[in-house]
Amino acid sequence: MKKVKILLLFLLVTATTFYSCTDNNPVENEAVASKSIALRTTLNAVKKANNASGKVTLTTQDQAFCFNFVYPITLSYNNGTQITVANFEGLLEILVNENNDLYIDGIVFPFQVQQEGTITTIDNEAEFFALLQDCDTIQTVNDFAFDFSCYSIVFPIQIINADWETVTITTQAQLMQYISTSTGTSNYQLNLVFPFSVTQNNQTIVINDIYEFFELNNECNPSSDCLCDLVYDPVCVWTPTGVVQYANSCFAECDGFTQNDFFDCNSSCICPTDINPVCVQTATGIVQFDNACRAECEGFTSADFVSCDGTTNPINFGTGLGNCFTVSFPVQVQHEGALVTANNNTELLQYYNPSWSSIPPLVYPVSVTFLNGTPTGMNVTITSQAGFEAAIANNCN
Repeated sequence: MKKVKILLLFLLVTATTFYSCTDNNPVENEAVASKSIALRTTLNAVKKANNASGKVTLTTQDQAFCFNFVYPITLSYNNGTQITVANFEGLLEILVNENNDLYIDGIVFPFQVQQEGTITTIDNEAEFFALLQDCDTIQTVNDFAFDFSCYSIVFPIQIINADWETVTITTQAQLMQYISTSTGTSNYQLNLVFPFSVTQNNQTIVINDIYEFFELNNECNPSSDCLCDLVYDPVCVWTPTGVVQYANSCFAECDGFTQNDFFDCNSSCICPTDINPVCVQTATGIVQFDNACRAECEGFTSADFVSCDGTTNPINFGTGLGNCFTVSFPVQVQHEGALVTANNNTELLQYYNPSWSSIPPLVYPVSVTFLNGTPTGMNVTITSQAGFEAAIANNCN
């Protein structure tokens, strides 16, 4: 793509202060900049491609985009100051000197872009966002909302819909469904109401504006910057830290999972992918399953389990839960340095993987009732993992 050469029509008064082209005369200065999410999206992509985020060394790299600005363009800072930019190098100089207090968030419409030698006029925000949607290399706010592997939004939040009405969103699923439905009909660009909070590494972070939102996402590595269709068709996978839900199969595949790892997120059978074979005796012979959970999802119980050579298979925690013993819920589990609460068998089994430990990382004491063995039907207080292992060995085999 032809590289656009650009000159900068402003002077640096100090290392951090720019000359403003804003005229105090409201009659003569009729061009008014509009706040633009699409502009902030574009500038974020420029910063990432040119390593300009917080750096003082500039490189000129405009080939990574599907369009170039036709200069000059007039931009505005979040404090209302307007500047006119005459070339790409000038734009990079501005971006290098941005910070949380002073950043570009507006542009004067109309402006023009060049695409493969064709000049196109962009008259408004909707046309600007449509331009971004045609690019394969630019991640939009919509893309970030669909890839939540780096942080979790604290709901409820509010957004501005396509009719400029304020809408309250209460779950991640609702947010993705809203974008998926709206994008398909009106090219809806997610318009978040700030501030809102996210949780990351067990910490709560307040996001005060669009600049901080993009900075947050720049510090992540969401799905290896893989761009997927914004369709909400969730799939779940089992990982060493438990079940992870993705917005659709593309996002899961970007993280290295395959179709063989997927299971229905609404399924009552949420099984690990570990290979810990169990066999069952059927009318047609012995059938082997990867693990006890998968066998139980097919309707078998621990009473049906035999070793794959035809002898009785010992019961472990996964096969015994619900069959040999029950746990009094809720219980707490240590997970990724935090305490999480499990309220039923399915939630507890998410944290059980016999290849790492014979018992989930429970917080003791826990109350357990054994359905057979001694004492039958009585509540037993288990105070340690070793005690739980011994109780299963004594009462379940």
